[in-house]
Amino acid sequence: MTIRTYTDLPIVDRAAFELACARHGLAPLHFEISGEPDPDDPSQDGFVVVRRGRWAQAYRIDPRGRWLRQFETDLNCRFFR
Repeated sequence: MTIRTYTDLPIVDRAAFELACARHGLAPLHFEISGEPDPDDPSQDGFVVVRRGRWAQAYRIDPRGRWLRQFETDLNCRFFR
């Protein structure tokens, strides 16, 4: 899966990302999103890297969407502010 912007996310992940941003008064376009392969294990889905300004966080992609909960936790902690 090639991810260059949030619109490249699977539709369910994209909707959850948009909702998480909206709950915190942010727009998805405030973030840069990219996909990165796992250099230690190419058979895995890899990582989603979310950037805003000078701050960046990498989240491991998994089929249950755990990265979205971790992203929202970071928003709650004001990591990206």
